[in-house]
Amino acid sequence: MLRRVTIGACAGVLISTVGGCRSASDGSPAGEMSRVASDLAERTGAIASPLGDAQVAAACADLLSKPLSEASAVKVALLQNASVRESYERLGIARADLLQAGLIANPVFSADTKSFSHGPEIEFGLAQSFVELFFRPLRRRIAEHELCAAQALVTRELVHLVYEVRRALVAVRGADEVTRLRGEALAAVTAARDLMGKLHVAGNVRDSDLSVEEVGAARALMDVDASRIAVRDTRESLGVLLGLRSSAAALTLEGKLPALPSPTDEASAEVRALAASLDLLEAKARIAAALESAGLARRTGFLPSLDLGVVGKRESSDGAWGFGPAISTAIPVFDQGQAKVLAANALARQRCAIHAHLTVEVASAARRVADRAKAMRAREVYLREIYLPLRVRYVNDTVQTFNAMQIGAFDVLDAKEGEADARREHAETLTAAWLARLDLAELLAGSLDREALEAPSLPENAEKPTPPKGH
Repeated sequence: MLRRVTIGACAGVLISTVGGCRSASDGSPAGEMSRVASDLAERTGAIASPLGDAQVAAACADLLSKPLSEASAVKVALLQNASVRESYERLGIARADLLQAGLIANPVFSADTKSFSHGPEIEFGLAQSFVELFFRPLRRRIAEHELCAAQALVTRELVHLVYEVRRALVAVRGADEVTRLRGEALAAVTAARDLMGKLHVAGNVRDSDLSVEEVGAARALMDVDASRIAVRDTRESLGVLLGLRSSAAALTLEGKLPALPSPTDEASAEVRALAASLDLLEAKARIAAALESAGLARRTGFLPSLDLGVVGKRESSDGAWGFGPAISTAIPVFDQGQAKVLAANALARQRCAIHAHLTVEVASAARRVADRAKAMRAREVYLREIYLPLRVRYVNDTVQTFNAMQIGAFDVLDAKEGEADARREHAETLTAAWLARLDLAELLAGSLDREALEAPSLPENAEKPTPPKGH
């Protein structure tokens, strides 16, 4: 009774899915690729148009010869990244399985001869599995559901690739901006060190004061080097996504990291993510296939095989031929398919459990990513509208105080260094806010990226203003 209830619950999961899954009974892999491309464009706005190898090389060379925009980078990735072709081959395999499920098994021809004293005896037969004609629709439905699952899987992989490229572009632009700002900070501390060095030569400052400035300049130089390494790493990651065999260091990007657009409606993120989830769509198709497999296992247990055919025999005594019908079947005495039925039912329940867990995962991911996107946006706005203006005001006040000869030049340099640090923190926060926004957008496009659920570290805080040292 419990088993029937569980299998019935599995079937209930499919009510909203099987009817909405596009029919895959006819057509070719090209048709499936077209449907995937159409779904991808609807979910992400990216156009995936398969081209010949020569056309791909020419199109990518043209796109890479110009500064890369988000649209052109995504297009290069969809054309040139080998993982795209690997994903499309899944459709070919699933389509072949569907074709195989619709085929009727070949007839079996058999012949034998026996030698007697009065001559040979010849016998032959031709048999065809008859029971397969009844099970063929079930096998075909199983393959159709598996093809539907493969279509959802491929679409999810392409959606993920599109957003991986978009995140990589954000990372490269953010790293470039941080490197530029760290360079400004290095210029400020280098100027302070050089000025301190001149004063030290003149005997106006202590050795420890010079050491402090030299330590600060050394630290700033190491920060710039670290930022340059990060730039190279992010560019190499982008190059892998674009399918480049050569270094991506020479790639030029169009524009800088833009300001954040209007916020997404985080309140409805959970409902929208569940409705769009390709993971859930794939899981439902797998459940449908498992339920059909369970039904097939029950039927084949009672009638494992039934072969019908014709036999002919030539008598050795007089050489006369005789013909007649033939039938053969397995008698389910010892094996009535109980094990196969149990395994099929267990597989259906397992896939139902996977679907239930995925539902929880997607809903939780939507809440977490939406909260993170909202928080990072608020932090970026605060830095841009409140904290940075305060830093600028502090620099202006420090300059005015210096002009009044109440403080020294080092206080002005320290204030400018603090402003550069604040701008660097804002650039890092803007990058993190963009990444959080893209994580949410990918989830709402139907792709659950579990790596995106790991909480990113917050940007390093800028130093607090220090009281003026005076002369």
